[in-house]
Amino acid sequence: MPAMSSPPLNTTDACLRCARLLRRSGTLGVIACLLAAMPARAQLKAVAAGDLAFGRFAAISTGFVSVGTNGARSSGGGVVLLTSAGAPARFTISDKKPANANLVYIVSLPASATISNGASSMTLTDFVSSPAGGGVLSGGTQVLAVGATLQVAAGQRRGNYNGNFNITIEYQ
Repeated sequence: MPAMSSPPLNTTDACLRCARLLRRSGTLGVIACLLAAMPARAQLKAVAAGDLAFGRFAAISTGFVSVGTNGARSSGGGVVLLTSAGAPARFTISDKKPANANLVYIVSLPASATISNGASSMTLTDFVSSPAGGGVLSGGTQVLAVGATLQVAAGQRRGNYNGNFNITIEYQ
């Protein structure tokens, strides 16, 4: 019997959600973009289950606002947090094929992303995820939380900021 090799890993990128930063009444939020790259045999799916939100803050001078994977906010420099909540972006990762229920997937996060409002922009950096680096689809599903740091300039222009960032998820 001839030796059998596994099929090549054909990947498909599918943008499931694109990012946009909203600023209304001093509230900032980001809707994340998720790209799923997977072997052709896989049925890996990611469904957005919550938006990355930085909450309300005031920029007295240059600084940042960070939102962790648990939703905890912190700030530094000349940014003051106002009473409100932060939230990580959340995605439910699943595979409808029972044979793939315990496969390991890996997550690649961007180094940075830019959001803009006309000529004004802010940068997202220091992306983090939980589980960090990937996870196991035990029971066929896994919740992925993504946080980031928003770099804020002194006198940052108010308005709606739009942009996107890509997260790649693939089976290991």
